[in-house]
Amino acid sequence: MARTPALIAVVITAFVCASCTTAGSPSSTPPSAVTPSTSVTSTSPSATPTPSWSAEQEAANQAVDDYRAAIGTIEVDPAAFSEAQMTAILKKVAGGEVVTSNVGSYLSLKKRGFRFDGETSVLTNKVSSGSDASYGREVFVTRCLDQRALRVLDKDDREVTDSALGYSIPDFNLRQYTVVKRTGTPKFLVYGLAAVKGECGP
Repeated sequence: MARTPALIAVVITAFVCASCTTAGSPSSTPPSAVTPSTSVTSTSPSATPTPSWSAEQEAANQAVDDYRAAIGTIEVDPAAFSEAQMTAILKKVAGGEVVTSNVGSYLSLKKRGFRFDGETSVLTNKVSSGSDASYGREVFVTRCLDQRALRVLDKDDREVTDSALGYSIPDFNLRQYTVVKRTGTPKFLVYGLAAVKGECGP
């Protein structure tokens, strides 16, 4: 499994989840909200940066790759990590409720003996131009993810049903990451993740 990304929120709580933030008028703090979506893990990195991307767009895109990679290390075996370890890993690539929501989701999986298995891949990847916000610079990265090979297993390596899991994992997931570089900090972090409407699939 990728052992790269995944779910910001598994519901972000429901693991089929993801943390979500909305774009809107800037506030004093980066957006950080959580809404259901789906967990995702992926081995394949994002598409190669396009010649038209600015250095800022490339940095924001890399932040999403780093986030997905960090999440992937946890979701493939939540039982191997303590709450403190999960939090420390996520704080290196994300901020706000994205961290707390993901940790809560993984602790729920750990308690039930569940883990994610399988790879996801990026079918499309779009990166917006950066914009100013009161808290720094903000970029939106929108990806269509192929999750057809993703599944959840129990401690005996048996596939978990949707009813037992509490939600279903869609074959394809179009999600938008809100990536923020706060004023005075060295790099972009993922502060939000939301499902968005649009075409997503082969």
